[in-house]
Amino acid sequence: MATELAPVTPEVLRWARESIGVSLDEAARRAGVPVERIEAWEVGQSEPTVAKLRALAQLYQRPLAVFFLPEPPLTFDAMRDFRRLPGQGDRSWSRALHKVFRRALSQQENAMELMEEDGVTPASSIPAVSRDTSTEAAGQIARRALGITLNEQFSWRKPDDAFAGWLQAIEALNVFVLRSSDVALEEMRGFSISTRSIPIIVINALDWPRGQVFTLLHEFAHLMLREGGLCDLLEPDSKEGREVETWCNAVAGATLMPREQFLDNEVIGPDGVRDWDDDVLAQLSNRWGVSQEAALRRLVTLHRTSPEFYRIKRQEYLAAYAAQREEELARRRRSTGGPPPYRMTIRDRGKPYVRLVLDAYHREAISASSASNLLSLKLKHLAALEHEVGG
Repeated sequence: MATELAPVTPEVLRWARESIGVSLDEAARRAGVPVERIEAWEVGQSEPTVAKLRALAQLYQRPLAVFFLPEPPLTFDAMRDFRRLPGQGDRSWSRALHKVFRRALSQQENAMELMEEDGVTPASSIPAVSRDTSTEAAGQIARRALGITLNEQFSWRKPDDAFAGWLQAIEALNVFVLRSSDVALEEMRGFSISTRSIPIIVINALDWPRGQVFTLLHEFAHLMLREGGLCDLLEPDSKEGREVETWCNAVAGATLMPREQFLDNEVIGPDGVRDWDDDVLAQLSNRWGVSQEAALRRLVTLHRTSPEFYRIKRQEYLAAYAAQREEELARRRRSTGGPPPYRMTIRDRGKPYVRLVLDAYHREAISASSASNLLSLKLKHLAALEHEVGG
């Protein structure tokens, strides 16, 4: 019996491998063929068998039908990356980042389908601004849209409470906020996918809660610009990238720490540029529910400290973040168990999406098994999930 060959599109085969960060060596190992064979398939010199293609499809996490498209479906993985100039340096993403990004896209598509089946037209309520808008004005616009009062903000005594408060306000504008602990913080603190229907923000859960608060508002600023982006601990290389990131940082600071109220504080004192003691920065951090780095960045924006002092302190903060993460990872390795699966589903996918799926399940628009698949949660946890998300 003749071996059945798969007439794939070579460019699509190469795209599928590169888009998830798989090396030629790894693809060859999975398919059980020499590297030269993979290279030949990707340039159209030969074709894989159906069995070999199935093995690669599983590795690349793509439906088999994708490989027969006439060209790569660029909309699958199109997101502006502010970190590096196009074509310069290593632009590759880790496999973990690819998976998280594709999960966000998949969740967005699933949500849109569920809403449309229910006769709901998805649309967010994010205000639109441009980079011509001053960062102070943009911060005021964002804060009005989110509806967070100063009294409410000051009532959040714990960092987790502050994140939960800002999260709820952003979700109320029909933004889906997802979290993940699968990507190294050095690679990604957060990213956003800007669409008018269902915009997405993804936050790295490995960051500390106050760091997550600032990232959340930073990405919200991206969405107000109607631009998405990938944000990490590194400074962007391009001029445009620096301008966009600086603008979003300033807007996040203005939203979290309104100028007039922030400066009207005996801790800050009279006008003038100066270096700041750690005790003062800690007081500002605790009052406003932000990191010391965010408070110091705000002082730079308001001309109360020098950029040079901020750069020196930022290096200290980065070293401290790294040490804290190591301690946290060590603690997790020593720990047995962890949060129950249904709570991780709420954290990773967000309450609005979970409620959307559960509502479709109760309307019998989808089956229990479909709900389980959409939530990546076993059926036995659905009851506990519903109880938790309804609280």
